[in-house]
Amino acid sequence: MTPRVYGMHHIGITVPDIEEGIRFFQAVFGAIEVFRTGPFDVDADFMANKLGAAAHSQIRDLAFLRCGEGTSVELFEYAGEENKEPPKRPSEVGGMHLCFEVEDVFAATDRLRSIGVDMLDGPNLVETGPLAGFNWIYFRAPWGLVLEVASFDKLGYEDGSPHRLWRARGQSLHG
Repeated sequence: MTPRVYGMHHIGITVPDIEEGIRFFQAVFGAIEVFRTGPFDVDADFMANKLGAAAHSQIRDLAFLRCGEGTSVELFEYAGEENKEPPKRPSEVGGMHLCFEVEDVFAATDRLRSIGVDMLDGPNLVETGPLAGFNWIYFRAPWGLVLEVASFDKLGYEDGSPHRLWRARGQSLHG
């Protein structure tokens, strides 16, 4: 029997500077720092076999941030593995982006531009298909992570499916 899945608890992100990461998520999403751990006192076996990290690396700090009412963000800052490569593009295998639902993507875009966030083109509106009604825009964190803000009242797929995606405003997921 498959265990019951409650939902996504957190998304872990490695950042080059945890203070910069916290400031960014606070400025962009109004994130609340829930707790920090400071450095971990673990050995190479722990790093390699429990985290899948480089055995010689160390965790400098870890912070949990609450961003609205959804999934939390966990920021890691590591030492010992200096990778100067930019994050993967969304089109590359292993590439990804994070999307946050906001009340109004146009107002959010104006605010993000006003605080100097690196915005891509948009906001954009999907006019047809299962995502019809979806307003969105991508942007980048200072270290290159791709993020998205989106808003919508209803999506095209909702007319033909009893299932619903998660919604911030307390709408039922079951129709």
